[in-house]
Amino acid sequence: MELFRIIKSDARSAMRFCGGRTIASVMIIALAYLSISITESVLLMIFCGSDAIYQDIYTLAENYPEALYITAGAAFFWIFLIPALLLGFTKLCLSFAEGNDESIATLFDMFSSFKKFIGSAFFAAAFAIRYLFVFGVALLPGGAFFWFAETYIPDGSRTLQLLKISACCVAVAIMILCVFLAVIFVQRWSLAAYYRAGGTGIHKSFSLSAKATKGIYTRIISFKFSFIGWGFLSLLILPLIWAVPFYGISNAIFAKYLMERYEHSLAKVPETVEASVTFEED
Repeated sequence: MELFRIIKSDARSAMRFCGGRTIASVMIIALAYLSISITESVLLMIFCGSDAIYQDIYTLAENYPEALYITAGAAFFWIFLIPALLLGFTKLCLSFAEGNDESIATLFDMFSSFKKFIGSAFFAAAFAIRYLFVFGVALLPGGAFFWFAETYIPDGSRTLQLLKISACCVAVAIMILCVFLAVIFVQRWSLAAYYRAGGTGIHKSFSLSAKATKGIYTRIISFKFSFIGWGFLSLLILPLIWAVPFYGISNAIFAKYLMERYEHSLAKVPETVEASVTFEED
């Protein structure tokens, strides 16, 4: 589409003056991911030995109480550090999309106050809860059909076996269809992070996102799928360093377009009302 081509062209232009800062931000976030994961693995190896490699966390916790504290500490950093960095990255990309020459310090904006820092964790939790609820509901019909087939269709003759296999295939097809519909539905919250990065409240961010994306869920998915070529190319490390910042800025420009589109639609309402009042007075 022409709109997608323009957005990507603008993103390439933005990368010329802010590409270095965006790439550095991505590398900082990746370093934070790796630091938490590596630190957790090293501590588990120190306190639990080789069992940390072959046993799951529940088994480790029974034999080595230290494993539970190590994993809890890693989870603490995952919950509070990573969401704050991701929201900072979102704000940085949005500022570049708006033409502002921000420094890389914007990446750490959510650490500037305790309220922002805690708010980023609560926003991530609200985001995760919404997604888990939607996809959980999406899996219910197919899961119920699968459970019914496994429970009430007995093993016996070849006919019954074929019937059970057919029922399981239908259950899988229902799951795939419902998950696909869920993927479309959750696009209503694709702008929430940008509203939140701009200082909007958590609940209002999701509400505004749902209003700004109403009726265009498939267009948002089409835009994201237009980067699938970069996704395959990013199997190599070097293209990944450029593709992720490019994708981030492109999404920010698209988000800015949708947010301004919604604001303009609201601005037309008072004009219409005023025109109607004038007509009645005449």
